Amino acid sequence: MQCPSCNDQFARRALKVLRKGDNGVEAQCPKCNTWLMFEPKMVRVKNLGMLILLVFSVTNFFLENSDYRLICSFAAFIGACIALFGAFKGKMIAAELQNNKD
Repeated sequence: MQCPSCNDQFARRALKVLRKGDNGVEAQCPKCNTWLMFEPKMVRVKNLGMLILLVFSVTNFFLENSDYRLICSFAAFIGACIALFGAFKGKMIAAELQNNKD
C-alpha cells in the first residue's frame, strides 16, 4: 500500500492503529501518522456487489426451475465481480479531521 500523504510504501499488516470514523474504519499510517480510509465510493461499490451476491445466492437456493437458477447464478457471479472490483480498485485517501468529544 502507499500512503497518499507521505508517498511511502508499507504492508497492510503494518496498519496497527485503527479507529471508527464517519465513513467506516480508519487506519493510521505507520510512517507519518496520517489517518487513512478507503474511498467511500469504492466501499459503496463493494457493498453493492456483496448485496447482489447475497440476494441472488439465497434466491438461487430456494428455486426449483433450472432456467431461473442459471440466471440467479449468473447474477450472483456478476455481484461477486462488482465486489472484487470495488475491493481491489479502492485506494486509501486521507481521512478528514473529526472533532473528538472523548
